[in-house]
Amino acid sequence: MKKKVLIGLSILIAFIGVIAFVAANSPNRNDFLAKYDLEGMTVKEIVAYLENDLNEPTNFSAAITGSKLLLGDSQQQVELELPKGQFYLSFAPYVNQTHPCGNHNLVTCRGELKNKSFEVKIVDSQTNTVIIERTIISSSNGFAGIWLPENKRFQVTVSYGNLTATEEVSTFTSSNTCLTTLKLA
Repeated sequence: MKKKVLIGLSILIAFIGVIAFVAANSPNRNDFLAKYDLEGMTVKEIVAYLENDLNEPTNFSAAITGSKLLLGDSQQQVELELPKGQFYLSFAPYVNQTHPCGNHNLVTCRGELKNKSFEVKIVDSQTNTVIIERTIISSSNGFAGIWLPENKRFQVTVSYGNLTATEEVSTFTSSNTCLTTLKLA
């Protein structure tokens, strides 16, 4: 009987030791964020930083869905919840060239019109209320990002010189976060 208890206790201690070893040697979320100089930033700050930084580390990925910011590399994946009640939409108006896109990748998506000023008007499709009407400058990746209220539908109008494009978008958790169909004409 003592032998069985001793064997059972030894197995339990070994199991706990393995769990402790794995936990101690697994990088945690803060270590991952620190590795890419993102530690201490809010989700909004991380998104703005990555949207404007073209010096992507090798194997680093950053995609944004309707509910999460997904960061990763060849070693680890980190999910960060978007701010409550908010949705991130990144759009790339274009004249000649675009690409299909569903969920925006903050480090690999590239738009045609880099560092350009656009007049942007966003109207709530249900109430016809203007939520945004201002000049927005695209970043060096050709995209401009905006935070919108979640679970709504909007009409997005972008003007560039005498060219204009309008699209309907929605901001549900299943909605696309990348808008690349704004053909300026």
